[in-house]
Amino acid sequence: MFKDKLAEILNYFEPVQLRDFEGSFFLNDETSVGNWFLINGIGQMLQPTSKFELAIIFVDAYVNPSNDHSAHTPQLIREELYKLRKVSSGLRIADLGNLKTGKNFNETLFTLREVCTLLFSLKVNVIVIGGSQLLTLGTFRGFKEFENDINLIHIDSRIDLSTNENEIDETHYLNQIVQHEASFIYNISCVGYQTYFVDNKQIKQLNELYFEHYRLGDVKASFEQIEPVIRDGDLVSFDISSVRMSDAPGQINGSPNGFFADEACRIARYAGISDRVQGFGLYEIDSKYDSNNETIKLAAQIIWYYLEGYINRKHDFPQASLNDCTKYDVQIDEIDFPIVFYRSNKSGRWWLEVKTVQNQINDAESVIVSCTEQDYLKACKNEIPDRWWINFKKLK
Repeated sequence: MFKDKLAEILNYFEPVQLRDFEGSFFLNDETSVGNWFLINGIGQMLQPTSKFELAIIFVDAYVNPSNDHSAHTPQLIREELYKLRKVSSGLRIADLGNLKTGKNFNETLFTLREVCTLLFSLKVNVIVIGGSQLLTLGTFRGFKEFENDINLIHIDSRIDLSTNENEIDETHYLNQIVQHEASFIYNISCVGYQTYFVDNKQIKQLNELYFEHYRLGDVKASFEQIEPVIRDGDLVSFDISSVRMSDAPGQINGSPNGFFADEACRIARYAGISDRVQGFGLYEIDSKYDSNNETIKLAAQIIWYYLEGYINRKHDFPQASLNDCTKYDVQIDEIDFPIVFYRSNKSGRWWLEVKTVQNQINDAESVIVSCTEQDYLKACKNEIPDRWWINFKKLK
């Protein structure tokens, strides 16, 4: 099955042209990423018998093709990524090449969906490097063929959700998910948004849908709080505009404020080390506006940190049973039943169990949500953790 599907997948790609690289020294360097990857390249194309656990897709596609963006951006990111040191010799990663774009953006979205559907069916983890953040829709639509109750992590300086039906355009991709894919979504977490770019109506709409949102300042004040949020994600969509312009000048919608470069890499590692995340996308990078390839280099390092996190996955919940965890029951005065916490004996990470009153009576299936030790300590002080409360309301 893998052989037949991979042959179909490769038909959607333009192979990597190694002759376009400014330098190909990495091919002779056994410690480099470029030497480590399985490359679908001219003269050394991947074979249908090739096996890999993770695939990288480069997509040079924007909603408005009239934008004078640099078509060299994907190749520049690839070159910088190939120069870095390999993470592990045990992980097999394929660079599938550049996705063939369609006559319009919707055709490209359809192609990306088809490719992601095939890759997810083969249990392959997917990295997409774009292009417009709207490409997230292609990955999402591929993933929904196999899962519902999907958790999407939206990392951006803005919240791409319009509250005015007359103003909805293709850049508000969250609207398309909320309005047309709602039956497949359990949660959307907006991480790192900057308040002066966000309308209060957007926050109100997120609250009404019981979706989570985290201001840039709050994340920076306590960075560890965001780890369980990302750990619960299935797909992560990372807009480079969430990084401040001085660290990532190669972007159109930049801001003086945002995540620092090292914080962006830390977020990528959180996503990589999650046992649940199946897709990671990095979008809106344009080398035309870059300075000394700073953003290109940062993009390569963000991907490297995702790979480094992936190598270090702990394979505890949901990959392993909660029987491998220590269970803690915490009684809180405001509710009639204890909140159940689990601490992994392997990694030390925490989860909590969310049940409604009806579920308590009927012993129905509960929801397990990632959390921090601080959430457990907060419960021990007779306070309801925010992550328990928002999921409780969602179930109700």
